[in-house]
Amino acid sequence: MPKYVFHYFNGKGLGEPVRLLLAFGDEGFEDHRVAFNEWTEFKPKTPFGQMPFLEFDGKQYAQSLSLARYLGNKYDLGGDTLEDALEIDQNVDLIHDLLTKGIIAYHEEDEAVKEKKYAEFNKDVFPNLLEKLNEIITKNNGHVALGKLTWGDFVFVGWFDYIKDLLVVPDLEKKYPVFQKVVDAVYSIPKVKTYADAVGPTEF
Repeated sequence: MPKYVFHYFNGKGLGEPVRLLLAFGDEGFEDHRVAFNEWTEFKPKTPFGQMPFLEFDGKQYAQSLSLARYLGNKYDLGGDTLEDALEIDQNVDLIHDLLTKGIIAYHEEDEAVKEKKYAEFNKDVFPNLLEKLNEIITKNNGHVALGKLTWGDFVFVGWFDYIKDLLVVPDLEKKYPVFQKVVDAVYSIPKVKTYADAVGPTEF
């Protein structure tokens, strides 16, 4: 039986950073992909009524960033000092800010309000966050923090397709080529590439 069982929908979404990190760790994991029509029945079995969550050693653990941070530290993808860890955390939180703003606009049900939100966010919010991320990743030689591979890279890469969909910018890496460097750095890792090749293309 695999050491880890990871539960999330059959898509990348919020769960892909954890899958990429589990692939990197190469300890083996069961990738339980919950169909949308199974969610109502499965929801009461989750720790907080949401996914993703990870099961191991008879316990359940939730929250995507908490899981990514735990696995990153376990696999020596964190910093050597508290200040290093803080730098990774702050830059990951910036990525999360971008994701959250995208979710707010994308999932607005009122089409008129949705259009207004996208107009507002595309004017100020999205460009400012993207420019700051571009600056940070450029400064760190194609990484999210510390100038080297950290768990923050796995968060960025795991969420990248989701962010492009939420922002409605399918070619975001063309405007910010340094973003592609992070993607390439993670997917060039043999164990991660093996996982990605086995799964094949999925929805965001």
